[in-house]
Amino acid sequence: MLSSEEPKPGTERAHRRPGGIRRAETLLQRAEELAALLLVAALALLIGSQIVFRYLFDDPLSWSEELTTFLLISLTFVAATAVLKRGEHFSIDTFLQALPPGPRRLLDLAALALQAAVMLALAYYSLNLARLYEGTATVVLGIPEEAKAYVMVYCFLSMALHLSARLVRGLVARP
Repeated sequence: MLSSEEPKPGTERAHRRPGGIRRAETLLQRAEELAALLLVAALALLIGSQIVFRYLFDDPLSWSEELTTFLLISLTFVAATAVLKRGEHFSIDTFLQALPPGPRRLLDLAALALQAAVMLALAYYSLNLARLYEGTATVVLGIPEEAKAYVMVYCFLSMALHLSARLVRGLVARP
């Protein structure tokens, strides 16, 4: 399937040096995966600390709930970006796989174009959400509320970029 296939080892395409766009995509993907890893570690540390302070010292951390919420929202979108880029997102392709290669390729390309368009629309609406939240902040830590929406904008744009790159590769590839 075009939307998640990478060159198979040992094939001619696998031996070609990656182009600038592919290299940039890979670097971006690694950075986002590292960000997801750091967010998981921070969440584990924060939640563990909250448990220790609440039940061992009977002195809960008043600020941990706000930070946990922000980190979890960020992790959700950063992880979704990483999963999409790896081609590990959930899909039901039973009917698609039953099609001959030509129509399957066309539907794959159409699906990539539609997904990229949806991601761009979601980025646009997330930007509007950020503008709506401007000037508001969380009560205890003062984290700007629009920061959550800007994380969403970045992730949706990153997904759209990756889907568009896949679409271009699919269009220029020989059927």
